[in-house]
Amino acid sequence: MSIGPFATEQDFVAHFFEGFVKQSSVACFAVIDKKRPPSAADPEGEVAGMVSYMAASAAHLSAEVGYIIILPPYQRTHVTTHAVGLLLHYALDSPERGGLGLRRIQWLADPPNKASLAAAQRMGFQFEGILRWNRVVHNADARGKAHNGRDTPAYGEQKDGGRDTAYLSLCWDDWLGGKRETVDALLSR
Repeated sequence: MSIGPFATEQDFVAHFFEGFVKQSSVACFAVIDKKRPPSAADPEGEVAGMVSYMAASAAHLSAEVGYIIILPPYQRTHVTTHAVGLLLHYALDSPERGGLGLRRIQWLADPPNKASLAAAQRMGFQFEGILRWNRVVHNADARGKAHNGRDTPAYGEQKDGGRDTAYLSLCWDDWLGGKRETVDALLSR
């Protein structure tokens, strides 16, 4: 993520939810693994992470799948596929089928994040291109974050790194043209 890292749960809630989510157009959803038994802490099942829609536009009938956080015990399991699959159904299905009827869902990723790019493509997203120098990464070196591999131009006090952003999309004609069935096959595994 372009913000963080967070030292504690309280730090995450204060800076991410209170400071970012509530101030922008982000809709976050908890990911609950219903295959795990409920506990006193998690009566519905075990918390496996979170997913969200962001940069949504009612005027353009589009949104971005963003801020996918899957906790380490659930990575490389069914959890990401099912969480993203449910988001895609809700976004791209028609209102008659219980969806929002959006025309476009996009997925943005740091190009070196091969796992994110592979997850998007597995779910039917198509690679569209790379926007160069698309994001400033504050304190990139201190956070151990990779940037785009190019030196930041020496403009005054600019010392923060930058990153390029890969854009992928899944549009309604793709969804109706067979990608819905692709996602359903992944969800039925």
